[in-house]
Amino acid sequence: MLSRHLIFVCSCGIAFAILISIAGCDRGTTTPIAPYKPLTLAAAESSPPANATAETITTAEAGAFAAKWVQAISTNDAVAAGQLVDFKEIFSRSLEGLVDDEQFRRGYLEGSSTAATNFVQSISPFITREGNYELVGAVYRDGEAHVVLRLFDDEGRLNYHDMRLVRKGGEVYADELFIAATGEAFSDTLRVVVGAAAQSQLSVMGRISGQAQAELDRLKTQTAISQAIQSGNPAEALRLYSALPEDMKKYKTMMLYRISATPIEDEPAYLAAVEDYVMAFPEDASVGLISMDVAVMRKDAEMLTRAHHAMTSWTGGDPLLDLMIAANLANLGEIEQAKSIVADVDVDASSLLEAQDFAATVGLASEDHDEVLKRLRVMRDRFGLVFGDLRETEGFEKFVKSAQFEQWNRDGQ
Repeated sequence: MLSRHLIFVCSCGIAFAILISIAGCDRGTTTPIAPYKPLTLAAAESSPPANATAETITTAEAGAFAAKWVQAISTNDAVAAGQLVDFKEIFSRSLEGLVDDEQFRRGYLEGSSTAATNFVQSISPFITREGNYELVGAVYRDGEAHVVLRLFDDEGRLNYHDMRLVRKGGEVYADELFIAATGEAFSDTLRVVVGAAAQSQLSVMGRISGQAQAELDRLKTQTAISQAIQSGNPAEALRLYSALPEDMKKYKTMMLYRISATPIEDEPAYLAAVEDYVMAFPEDASVGLISMDVAVMRKDAEMLTRAHHAMTSWTGGDPLLDLMIAANLANLGEIEQAKSIVADVDVDASSLLEAQDFAATVGLASEDHDEVLKRLRVMRDRFGLVFGDLRETEGFEKFVKSAQFEQWNRDGQ
């Protein structure tokens, strides 16, 4: 049975595409710029704030928004996606406190027109019959409505998106997108690129310094690493990463690329990449997600429990994550804790085969043979899974001696 699923670091590839749209901008007038504050997300609350008004977005409205968004992503409908997310607002926020050149701003903001297309194209390849993209729940953070969505790909890799919702002209749309695997808002991710892009524009005007030119060269390497990962060439990505200056190797994005490019089969290298990241960004929102991998590889039940708590606080609770954590805890011998985590999970409500698999793993470890039999039948009847002789399958040693196994055999297995 499956018990370990790897963390998925989603690299959208949108940020680098904007460089094309701002090339060739001339220097224009300047406008005052406001101080910039990176976006942080408070813990999820399940209920609207006590001071909610008629303008407060309800959980029903948030759910309706999420359904439209998931439909747009699943059907590659970039037009619909662009109507649901104000990418221009996100791009504009990335400029706060950074760029005061009006001509540059106009050229840069033109890049938001293709952001919806790029975002849809970056996610849709991972959504197949085995993988999905769906709403985890509608939550409130500091009184504002958010929706949390789970991206679970066909290789069992996991990521979450948080979308902040606002109401304008009677319509509900998102004005910010937070990606758990990167630990930051998309507007904050864009700032890294726009800063380097601004320096590249100075070179056109003959005002670039040696340091600025070095930054531009590094950006080109960063783009190459991203493209190598997305094209399925992790060895090239790691080669480029190794050639980076030591200070740039410590950039958040670069460290995440290193994790993404390192083969999971090379456990020492993978663990080193993750541990370096966790040490560098101990309070980052992505650490809870990434450290789950380390906990499984280390067989560290305490670390796994902490990671689960952190992600539950952030997402507001995800039944699939509960099942995944419980399956791993069960395999580590923490049977009672595993059973407690999934006691209230409605496994049958999940559309994912993995949910059944995780539940069966807990059932096997706890010798709940009725549960194992039920999950086997669901996996066979609903998902079309074909099983071999369970008497020859590792982990089923006690189940095959049970009365439930005899029932399974009478089913024709």
